[in-house]
Amino acid sequence: MTKKRQAKVLSEVQLRAWLAAGKPISKSDGDGLTFTLSSAGAAAWVLRYRVGGRRRELTVGRYPDMSLQAARRIAARERLRVGDGVDVAAEKRRARHASLAAWTVRQTFTDYAEKVLATRKASTRRVWGGYLRAWVLPRLGAMVAADVQPADVRAMLVAAGARGPGAVKTLQAATRAVFEHARGLMIREDNPAIGIKRQSVVKVKPARKGASLAGDELTRFLRAIPNDVEGDALRVHLMTGVRPGELCGAPWSEFDLDAATWRIEGVRTKKGEGYTIRLPPQAIEALRRIKAGTHKSAFVLPATRGEDDRPIPYQTYRAWLWRALDRAEIGRKAIKPHDLRRTMRSGLAMLGVRYEVAERAINHKLPELAEIYDRNDYADEREAALARWADYLDACSAPNVVPIKRRA
Repeated sequence: MTKKRQAKVLSEVQLRAWLAAGKPISKSDGDGLTFTLSSAGAAAWVLRYRVGGRRRELTVGRYPDMSLQAARRIAARERLRVGDGVDVAAEKRRARHASLAAWTVRQTFTDYAEKVLATRKASTRRVWGGYLRAWVLPRLGAMVAADVQPADVRAMLVAAGARGPGAVKTLQAATRAVFEHARGLMIREDNPAIGIKRQSVVKVKPARKGASLAGDELTRFLRAIPNDVEGDALRVHLMTGVRPGELCGAPWSEFDLDAATWRIEGVRTKKGEGYTIRLPPQAIEALRRIKAGTHKSAFVLPATRGEDDRPIPYQTYRAWLWRALDRAEIGRKAIKPHDLRRTMRSGLAMLGVRYEVAERAINHKLPELAEIYDRNDYADEREAALARWADYLDACSAPNVVPIKRRA
């Protein structure tokens, strides 16, 4: 017995009124065709049907791009196919996956850039995006993503090797991320950027383990620091243990010198979370001297070249450190700006500051479960630790004074 067709009940006037009202709604036009309007204001035609006793839905089109009459014609056509036993929604999904399988690397990159790269830190977006556009798109962009082989990626890395091992490392990491996205899209099962050893592409220097200043070297360094903006910047770095980029790019808006606090915003931290440092008096004094010497800049350490008000680049700050190291007769290659952070962290341990307090003092996460369950900020303990460390640095820099280590 043939199933009786339902009368058509919707009209264009109703549809326009519902769309203007903007309220979520679901109205049937009969025979499974339904007009839906989401809370976000997206209107669509949905065909509801059953296959094998199970309910299915097929999005026919968007309204008003697809009119009521057009939606009825397409729904009638798809109902005939359902009557022949075709699961039209499943067929549409398979077709969509098939089209994804034909995506090029350029299409995959575009999707990755919108969905993943856009959520990363500004520095990652700039660096990775630059490498992907300069290397991956010109060399692999036209290739079907599913067809790219490790040899193709390696050839690109070899070409980038002329810029040094650092360029190869960054390019490989960014390329690996794009193909991980391709795996998530089910475009391919493997990642052609994984398994390529940098040592097979370019000569890699042994990894630097980092260093810190202590004892006689720390004393010589402190006494070699000049009494100017450069020297005060190095002192603030040693007293706070921040990352070099956090100091170089610091705006005065993050500081409250009267309250003796420095609130580093989350967009400028490695963790992506802001944190507050309660500064010792010595750091406040150094910052006031810096402010007096940098005039009206919005930045603590402004660049001296160019007309724009901008912070100094890392290379300039590194040169300040090098000059102090030269005066202290400490090799330039032995110490990098990040090592002043290591010096501070090692110094806190030497003074007997508790591990978790010292780690929070440099805005580190605690290991594994400790980070999940220990939500303490240790603000008071951090303040006391930084004060003791600043006093210790004063004692080291004073002529003919041997600092005494005191346990917490």
